[in-house]
Amino acid sequence: MAVVICPWCQSEIVQEEGQEPEKYCPICDNELDGYRTLRVNIGEDDEEEAEDEETFDDDRAGTGLSIGIDDDDDIDWVDDEEPLVEQSDELLLFEETVEHLVDEQELVPECPQCREYMLETGEQLVSADHFRPRAFEALGGGHPMEAPFTLTMYVCPSCFAVQSILGDAHRHQLVRKLSQPQDGGK
Repeated sequence: MAVVICPWCQSEIVQEEGQEPEKYCPICDNELDGYRTLRVNIGEDDEEEAEDEETFDDDRAGTGLSIGIDDDDDIDWVDDEEPLVEQSDELLLFEETVEHLVDEQELVPECPQCREYMLETGEQLVSADHFRPRAFEALGGGHPMEAPFTLTMYVCPSCFAVQSILGDAHRHQLVRKLSQPQDGGK
């Protein structure tokens, strides 16, 4: 028996002798022989960079271009002079700012899509013109909520999903209304 380790999820895949080797990991469904490594060295000395460029077998080795290999094994030439450094700095500043903003929040919900912490972006006032309350027999034909009320809006800094939660004051109002004894429910 041979053991292959998936480079994506680090799972051990046992293969019986005489069987054809697996092409895809049964755990994560990624291609076992399609694992690619990309090394980006930012801020290295020019001498080390020149040594790395000499190892390319392609004619474009010394042009300041690097290759990106996609799933179809096509080679895309990408100019990698300065934008990587600028994007990296911008991303770091973005993440730092998001972290500071989340620290200031009283309530920090998780994104239902990607589980990142969401940023509170403001409040939305829902007026009576934009809300049609539902009547419940259990409440004697009454409504659990009356407009106007506020919704606190949150946005995910990772996938940009938007979520709203009933504002704090109106949450307490809803709890009080639903906690009162009702006549029409029994």
